[in-house]
Amino acid sequence: MDNYIYIVAGLPELTLAFENSGFSYDSVKGYFYSLLSEKDRQTVDFFEEGFDDEKLNPDFYEKALAHKNRFIRDYFRFDLHTRNMKVAYLGKRLNQSVDKYLIETKENDFEDEKRVQAVFDIQDFVLREQQMDKLKWDKASEIVRMEYFSLNVILAFLLKAKLIERWSKLYKEKGNEMFKQLVDEVRGTQKTEK
Repeated sequence: MDNYIYIVAGLPELTLAFENSGFSYDSVKGYFYSLLSEKDRQTVDFFEEGFDDEKLNPDFYEKALAHKNRFIRDYFRFDLHTRNMKVAYLGKRLNQSVDKYLIETKENDFEDEKRVQAVFDIQDFVLREQQMDKLKWDKASEIVRMEYFSLNVILAFLLKAKLIERWSKLYKEKGNEMFKQLVDEVRGTQKTEK
């Protein structure tokens, strides 16, 4: 039996706990793992493969785009198009052919293309990276809009936790700001649901 209501309802306490003791993605994942079914853990494991650049190959994307989980399908469709745009952007800047580095996709239409392109147009590298992660954050929120207690909400939370971990390692202030936003989102979701 799925216990998503219990898991999601526990998130504010969880976030407050590591607000005091230092942020840890592994703690977040461990919390979920202790409560999820084996089937859901396998879904989380597959989702986490998408955090490993070495595994982001055509085979991974083919599996992700055909996955039973809607969050995985939608997020990695976005991720694939974004990465292809980044490869094209770098190729253009370096004046090199990048065709062999692009991963083919059956879908040519990318609804977020203008938003992604606007980020690539930012000259400041750090700001560009921050805005790219903000796009990922926003995409996760869009995918789970109107969902409150589901595995998709948990996957979106994990993605955001991974982004927070990245910025906490790079810039503590930015990581704390993103962490506070995640806590506020979770609390806001629960208030809406009551």
